[in-house]
Amino acid sequence: MIKVNLFHDKTRKVRKAAAKPAVARTGALLVVLLVLPLAAVGAWWYEIRGEVQSLTVSRSRLRAENARLQEIKKDIQKYETLKGQYQSRIDVIEQLKQSQSGPVLLMNNVIQSIPRSSSLWLTAVDQKGERIQITGYTRYSDVIPDLLTNLAASGYFENVDLELIEDPKDLAKFQLVCTTKRTTPAE
Repeated sequence: MIKVNLFHDKTRKVRKAAAKPAVARTGALLVVLLVLPLAAVGAWWYEIRGEVQSLTVSRSRLRAENARLQEIKKDIQKYETLKGQYQSRIDVIEQLKQSQSGPVLLMNNVIQSIPRSSSLWLTAVDQKGERIQITGYTRYSDVIPDLLTNLAASGYFENVDLELIEDPKDLAKFQLVCTTKRTTPAE
């Protein structure tokens, strides 16, 4: 008799075939449909984040520029105020200068005619009608012609003549006679 054992021998090891996963086309398609939008959203997010960073840097730069411009604007307003104050002062000075008369104009013209680089002292300015007599002293008598020229060039005097010059050792005394173009009352 032959015995056939229909049951497998449990002591014997049987090699099982490895299970191969079967990828379904629909599963792969679903994976692709999920991965592509996620990749697109990730790329979009990366691009937006870069723009936000560049705009943030630009915003901080513009804020600093705005602060600097506001400071400049305050400085301009301050200088405009000072300019207005100075202009009003200049206008008052010009108005006073235009309304000057008589001895003030005479003294202004005489003072402006004195040479700056000389040692010249005026001791008297006497006005009688149109005739003006100027008396003074100088260390150097060669300054007197410059004074005569400046007085004639001032436009206030019609005639300027040297009446007297005394030349002692240290100081030279001089006396000028001028006639004015304008009639001013003597004070």
